[in-house]
Amino acid sequence: MNDYQFTVQPGEPLNRWVHTDLTIAPYQSDKAVFDHPVNITEEYVQIVYPGRQQFLDQRLKEEILLPETDFHHIYFPFENPRLEFSAFIPTPHLLSVYGRTFIKPDQGGTFPFTVSTCGSVEIWVNGTKQLSWTPYTRNLASHKDITLTLEEGFNEVILYMDDLAERDVNYFTELRYTGKTALEGYIQVPAKAEQIEQAERLLTSLHFSKDIYRSGRLKVYMNREEASGIEELFVNVNRNHLLNPVFDSKADDELDAFDFSFSVNLDESGFQKLMSVDELSSNGLLQFDIGVVLPGGVQVARRMVASILTNDDPGRSFSDSLPERKREILEFFSQSEKLDLNAGFSLIHLNGKVDDRAKRHIRSCFDEIQKKGDCADFRLAPLLGFTIKYQDTIPADFHEELKELAVNFRYWIDEPGNDVMWYFSENHALLFHVSQYFAGHLYPDATFSVSGRTGRQQYEKGKERLEEWFEVFLKYGYSEWNSTTYLPIDLIGFFSLYESAPDEHIRKLAKEALDFTFKIIAVNLHGKTMSTTYGRVYEHDLKAMEMGETANLAFITWKKGKLNTAMRCTTLFCLSSYEPPTLEDYFIEDASKALVTQYKQGIKEVYTYNYKTSSYCMSAAIRFNSYQKGHQQHAMNIALDQDNTQIWLNHPGEAVYSGENRPSFWAGNGVSPNITQYKQYMFLEYRLKEPFLPYIHAYLPFWKLDEVREEGNWLFAKKDDAYIGLYFSNGYELQEKGAIAHREARSYGAHHRVIATCASETEVGSFEAFVEEQVNAAISIDSHQWSYATERAGTLQVIDDQLYVDGKPVEYDAGYEVEEEHISIPQFQK
Repeated sequence: MNDYQFTVQPGEPLNRWVHTDLTIAPYQSDKAVFDHPVNITEEYVQIVYPGRQQFLDQRLKEEILLPETDFHHIYFPFENPRLEFSAFIPTPHLLSVYGRTFIKPDQGGTFPFTVSTCGSVEIWVNGTKQLSWTPYTRNLASHKDITLTLEEGFNEVILYMDDLAERDVNYFTELRYTGKTALEGYIQVPAKAEQIEQAERLLTSLHFSKDIYRSGRLKVYMNREEASGIEELFVNVNRNHLLNPVFDSKADDELDAFDFSFSVNLDESGFQKLMSVDELSSNGLLQFDIGVVLPGGVQVARRMVASILTNDDPGRSFSDSLPERKREILEFFSQSEKLDLNAGFSLIHLNGKVDDRAKRHIRSCFDEIQKKGDCADFRLAPLLGFTIKYQDTIPADFHEELKELAVNFRYWIDEPGNDVMWYFSENHALLFHVSQYFAGHLYPDATFSVSGRTGRQQYEKGKERLEEWFEVFLKYGYSEWNSTTYLPIDLIGFFSLYESAPDEHIRKLAKEALDFTFKIIAVNLHGKTMSTTYGRVYEHDLKAMEMGETANLAFITWKKGKLNTAMRCTTLFCLSSYEPPTLEDYFIEDASKALVTQYKQGIKEVYTYNYKTSSYCMSAAIRFNSYQKGHQQHAMNIALDQDNTQIWLNHPGEAVYSGENRPSFWAGNGVSPNITQYKQYMFLEYRLKEPFLPYIHAYLPFWKLDEVREEGNWLFAKKDDAYIGLYFSNGYELQEKGAIAHREARSYGAHHRVIATCASETEVGSFEAFVEEQVNAAISIDSHQWSYATERAGTLQVIDDQLYVDGKPVEYDAGYEVEEEHISIPQFQK
């Protein structure tokens, strides 16, 4: 074994560990009922399930001992300050792991650290336990200042952490050193330390040539100088959906046993071509574990992500008739080779029968429903609605399989269970109620095994809950406002009810909800998808919106979106007779016109302000959650041109570039900004606080941009005839290295003011003229007010969070109905 030495400076994390096997064990608790209201906001709520309480009651009585197993997995942190294995696991599992490292202080004494976790942490030094801390705050980090007593010379530090995984689990421990002098340390590794360091430097230098690929080969750029002696990269794709990769150390004679998805020989250039997109089995945001194998059998790898969008063009034109176009889209969906419930629906509708291929597609969701995995309601609701509509087509034996699923499912928390399905968000509550309503209608005389109710009772209970859900929704709109992730999930319920609800008044409620939702999509449609602020969002939504269902819906409805293979609500739309109302006035195609839309949504009255031209679209959630801890809310967005070129600013919620936390690096905000906007001028203020990351950043899809220009505190970009300028009060740095290279403009500090503005060639002429105008703008910033002025814009001031234009306050007084204003844009005069 060799010593891999490292130094921990004051304020830095101790994140070099060798760890045991990660224990992942299914957890069975007693079945129970409980009560909690549905969350009618978009924010995170902490709900303790009975199973978790049972786990805590047991775990808090246990004494954790030192391990008897080997430490043989090297943890490679890269940008992560934590020992972390965050994941999504749809059913309850116990997670536990031990890590070991060595610290060598110059002299003995007590040394201060801050420890952070969402679960529990135990720490031993030289065999003596010095910390046992069990906050168990599930996905919300707790922080504790501690001291560790260390001897002069070598100290063995062993850390243990555990938690109960319930769906998404933030499973980590961060141990940050807060002393005044540096600490030396080491871990024991079976390869030469300098070889590991070189491999880490090489992998740290990698970045994809772009974030979304449609064809050809994936390409990564690298620092070729760090590849001396390294001849091959290995790549695993979506190797482990549950956990971050764990790489074994194996002897030289076992290297043939390594199981890689792909391997590529390094060439002499500064970039490396990987596999072709045609060799990848699925669309979407994929996780690529890219690494090298060193002598001694050590695999060093880092995780990166890229989106793949293939098989989205069937090579045909589509009818201008919506009913005919729906049928053509169903034919496209039915060709899916990947098993998918909705491909099965398409086949049955088109062929008029349930053949073996259709059964394979539909049965692909049975296991999830039977195990009551999280999101099972997303499959069961449409499956039962389809069963009602096509019950005469479905053969008797398959009917029995469907009935078995329905009568053994858990439809709400007043029925005993030990699952960890999420019931409490707007979208989940709807689909559970739809499922209960449909199941009770289909099987009125059956006894449902979980609740003991009859089908008739389930039907009545489901109908009552649906009526209550729609009462709130039709009054306030979406709590998860504008969400390209969750609007399509709600549409699963709306389309299913519109086609299959046995009660006419429920069908009418569904139609009203559908009309409202399509209006929201049309209002925010720009660049083939919804470009706006979102109540909840994920990294894959932001980076590849054209892969989402709203882009697909827009294509099917108006031929203005992007056809793709996102099939959940879109298949149901194509199966339905529903046609949206006339909404073409919300589409801006004339370069001399602009549209301002404003409206509130949700019980929190979240205010969307959207300014849209044919060249760009700028959107904000006005004064939402200002300066408070954020979650998955996407507070602002700017779209350039018509090909889904999206730019946004956020305060990252974690340091890992593509991690599992909510908020994450790119999606959501650790601390929310205060935003005001008037037309194409937006003003953002951030007031950050510990323990959050000390910077904000902007996402720049550089491969789509024609030009990026830096001018002092201004950052400019051009895309065709659309221009954007971002002014950072603290300045910024374009990141040039690592997985975020060329994608990120980072601005450090605790207090930020940012001005964002857009223009087009129609408005200002050339990009050079736009840059000159902004660089010469009069900008003044002090503690309580800040201002921006140009001849074209006039004077815009923010005084104590109130925006003024030429001395007049901007009033945000729209209600829950969309208010719209069509504007003629002043033309640039040559």
